Amino acid sequence: METDEQIYLRYVKEDNDEDLETLLIRYREGLFLFLLGFVRNEEDAEDLLMDTFAKLAVDKPHFVPEHIGSFKSWLYTIARRNALMHIRKRKYETAPLDENIPSDADISDIIILKEERNRKLYQAMSAIKPEYRRVLYLLYMENLSHEEISKVMGMNKRQIYNLVDRGKKSLKNILERMGITDAEY
Repeated sequence: METDEQIYLRYVKEDNDEDLETLLIRYREGLFLFLLGFVRNEEDAEDLLMDTFAKLAVDKPHFVPEHIGSFKSWLYTIARRNALMHIRKRKYETAPLDENIPSDADISDIIILKEERNRKLYQAMSAIKPEYRRVLYLLYMENLSHEEISKVMGMNKRQIYNLVDRGKKSLKNILERMGITDAEY
């Protein structure tokens, strides 16, 4: 199977739209959620997602794996920069995440309990500092390494380790206040 790096480099060389579409399909959901963490608006997050891929399509930024790291961390760095420029333009302030998560009354008790736990986790994540939320999302949801996160966030690895540690402690305190004491950290 081809790596994302190989697909992108072939896209740059051959200008094959199917390659860019393949990357969009692979990264759409995760990148959208990452951007949503910055702008707190689904339409803006979707626009920023498309802007990120438009930048790849039009500018075809240079990607050198030996200097930049993984394609994923490079792509998330581009998306982060787009989000920060967008925030500067719009002068957004961080707002809490929407707490209304729909539930289906006909689903089983196990699913209801899982959704309640996820809702509490979602609420707890929205209550921690944005920089904690971002690094924890990249670490646990996107499975990026500390080194990759440091590139995405524009910080050194020590700062990322500190943010992860503080973020976990902050999240643990909030979850415990919500009555969740058996979560693994």
